[in-house]
Amino acid sequence: MSGLPTSNGTALGVMNGSGIDTFSQAYSGIQQYTAGFPTFTQPCVQQQIQSAAGKQSEGPEGANLFIYHLPQEYTDQDLCQTFLAFGNVLSAKVFIDKQTNLSKCFGFVSYDNAGAAQAAIQSMNGFQIGMKRLKVQLKRSKEASRPY
Repeated sequence: MSGLPTSNGTALGVMNGSGIDTFSQAYSGIQQYTAGFPTFTQPCVQQQIQSAAGKQSEGPEGANLFIYHLPQEYTDQDLCQTFLAFGNVLSAKVFIDKQTNLSKCFGFVSYDNAGAAQAAIQSMNGFQIGMKRLKVQLKRSKEASRPY
């Protein structure tokens, strides 16, 4: 049996049918999950993420995105960091169910210009995160969303 060693010399991990340790398999999946995201370590970028994440404010017409199929564990900061590569993010918000306190798996990102929003749509629509493919589109105005 192989896996993670414990203090008494036994191993934690169970081999699956193909001979691959389940912990190794899970770790490999996490690496693939996080490898697709840019990481920002510059202080000014971290400050921008902190100020934009969690706020819900709108940019100019054509600069506001609606993102479907977010992973359940995604936070406002994750959303902001994922979409920061395409332009200046004014706000990034993942919607949370008030009763269950769980993500509704959709959110909004607002940029300061429509060009950044179009670049994000081109690059991120269909982008796979874990087992989900994002659907990224322009946010519809309230007038266009009314059924009658």
